[in-house]
Amino acid sequence: MEIRNKRLSEEEFFQQREEVLTMWPTGKEVDLDEAVEYHKSIPVGKNGALKTMEAKKRRVTELFCSSGTDTIAAHTELLRYCREVGRIDYASSYIDSFTRTGRFDMAEKGLKEAQKSGKKVLNGFPFVCHGVRGTRAVIEAVDMPVFVWGPAVDLRLVMEIGLAGGHTGYSGGPLISFWNYAKNVPLDKVIGFYQYVNRLMGYYEEKGVPILYGVSGAMPTITPPSLMTAAKIIETLIAAEQGCKHILLNNWAQGNMAQDIGSILTHSKLAREYLHKFGYDDVETVTFSVDPTGRYPADEQKVYSLIFYFAMIGVLAGVQMIGVRTVDEAKHVPTKESISASHQCARMMINMLQDQQNEVVNSDAVKAEARMEEVETKAILDKVLEMGDGDVIVGAVRAVETGVLDQSYATSQFVKGAVMGVKDAHGAARYMDHGNLPFSQEIVEFHQEKIAEREEKIGRKVDYEVLVGDITAIGDGSLLPERWGG
Repeated sequence: MEIRNKRLSEEEFFQQREEVLTMWPTGKEVDLDEAVEYHKSIPVGKNGALKTMEAKKRRVTELFCSSGTDTIAAHTELLRYCREVGRIDYASSYIDSFTRTGRFDMAEKGLKEAQKSGKKVLNGFPFVCHGVRGTRAVIEAVDMPVFVWGPAVDLRLVMEIGLAGGHTGYSGGPLISFWNYAKNVPLDKVIGFYQYVNRLMGYYEEKGVPILYGVSGAMPTITPPSLMTAAKIIETLIAAEQGCKHILLNNWAQGNMAQDIGSILTHSKLAREYLHKFGYDDVETVTFSVDPTGRYPADEQKVYSLIFYFAMIGVLAGVQMIGVRTVDEAKHVPTKESISASHQCARMMINMLQDQQNEVVNSDAVKAEARMEEVETKAILDKVLEMGDGDVIVGAVRAVETGVLDQSYATSQFVKGAVMGVKDAHGAARYMDHGNLPFSQEIVEFHQEKIAEREEKIGRKVDYEVLVGDITAIGDGSLLPERWGG
């Protein structure tokens, strides 16, 4: 039967829960009614949904830290250190790789080794191994909201334990998990798992516990932002149908100021527009900006400039939350000291700009980027909805099969992978090849003209070799490879 964007009935949800909670012994610790009451006993200031909505009301930008480690003691120490020294406002329990891929036995083996040796073994927090009681021990030891963090194909049991354990949000989603964290799992199956996750969040909402859901869409690799924004809005509509009421619109910055700011503004505008189109007018949205993926410079001095820049983008765009990467990102798993130093750098930028008059968002360059992204995103989304006869999930599945929804460098074997991005003369991401995206000739010519401007500037054809240089440019010290050493 073809999966559709329809809310799981109570019978469907609870029937599936019986299976989910038997995936690992700690599942039996989850009692939804007790978990709801536990959340209601948590101070309001530790609820991430409420805190971000307050930040939006006050028009302030706050600081988020994505991190996680294996043992309860080490993870607690990490979060408390980053709170006290790094001055963060929100934290995460980043899920370890074994747990994200459902290898709970391997996660438990790694956890036991970490507990025995006192050394870090896992690259995140193994929720399923710690269970509800262990997870609550972390939440009760810190005085800020903490979220479950990390995309994966099937996080149903992780989210049962994470939310029952006191976390008040999650960032990930079906499309980013399909594009970037799956190999041979079809999109409809991934979406099905996330319908359960979103329905679980919706259940908490219905019981009076706000939960923040961060939609991520796709990871960028010189990706024109319309391709990511379309995916994020699809994730938003899927979540809203299952009862999610507080949605964090994640935005990946890539380095061109006008495009980065324009994309944040466009994403927020279109999210509201499409939520209204389908009648989800009671859904609240807030915005989040984070550094790009990919290789960072090994020289920490250079990374501080990147942290500074990407924090600035978030403040200028008026986001409620900023996430930053760390100065030692390229060398090893970040330490609590480097994480805190990186966030202190971002905090300084927030403090410098927060109270200043900001006219950047009204610049012609930002407006032009926002306008083009809106046209492109609507072209993709409206075609997806047309292909699904108004159902965004049916349309998304069919669109992926035909390349109307596509991504470069996806890990999934079910993706066409026909689209290709490259930078223009100013470092903005453009479509070098738009594949089967449903674009008008006007859109195609716009990108061709932007790429031609760069070709004229560098005196050569923009080809695969140039694209490779674009991908590694930031890691080598500049936005564009032709600026190396300049």
